[in-house]
Amino acid sequence: MHLILIISLLISSIDAIIISQVHRSSLFFTNSSCALLSNVTLPADASIQSCIWQCAHQDQCRTAVYYQDNRTCLLFSEDCQSGNITSSGDVRASVICYRRNQGSNNQCSPRGWTKTGYMHVARRLPIASVLSNGKVLVTGGFNGGIPQNSAELYDPSTGNWTMTRSMSVARSSHTASILSNGKVLVTGGFNNSTSQNSAELYDPSAGTWSMTGNMSVARGYHAASMLSNGTVLVTGGYDGGNYLNSAELYDPLTGIWTMTGNMSVARGYHAAAILLNKTVLVIGGCCPLDSAELY
Repeated sequence: MHLILIISLLISSIDAIIISQVHRSSLFFTNSSCALLSNVTLPADASIQSCIWQCAHQDQCRTAVYYQDNRTCLLFSEDCQSGNITSSGDVRASVICYRRNQGSNNQCSPRGWTKTGYMHVARRLPIASVLSNGKVLVTGGFNGGIPQNSAELYDPSTGNWTMTRSMSVARSSHTASILSNGKVLVTGGFNNSTSQNSAELYDPSAGTWSMTGNMSVARGYHAASMLSNGTVLVTGGYDGGNYLNSAELYDPLTGIWTMTGNMSVARGYHAAAILLNKTVLVIGGCCPLDSAELY
């Protein structure tokens, strides 16, 4: 009863609320391809109320599924009584079903592209990072052949862009990695024809940048991978004259880089992926390469 009162206070636009506890296996799924609005992993101190809050602030949300074991919140545009949302098995979950007033629209959006707000700065080869608050940080890039140090934030809830503090170094062809503390590590890149070994950190809570330790090797067109132990692996790239096979590790706790084993092949413009067994798969690169290797 206490939970129902809390929900009623939080969500005034909902006419009726149905709450049921279920004990089933496997994740809820939907037969409607556009019904899953989002899949959110909530903070360690979150509760079912946090999941409810997420749904309450999305007009199309009809069903919220909260998995207390891993604090996962799934939001659906389908009503849980429509027959399109089903489940099976043994996972502890709380299903919250909403019947909203007629002012809400639960129709699936048509497939295709729609325009959204324009960035303040036109830029080529920028890097985009999705922050923990849902906003997107865009950094650097070229504008008319001039490297940029500017950065801006995209708010999906409004479709608008706002400028944030500029990086200390203008750069393009760099990398950006979200650290476990929520900060963004930006590394290397090119400033005109000069490769960079500098790295800096963006703090989303303060909107500020701070320099951190320099990489051992200046590089652009490289790849960065966030490892399971919290360190960042940077591989390969181009230094303005040669493609690189070197790799190094960044420790967020110390801000220090250390060299690690070289790749078998020098490569830039390549891709890196974290596998389920926590190894890193590096593939391809210039010019062009079909080889792949594991770290």
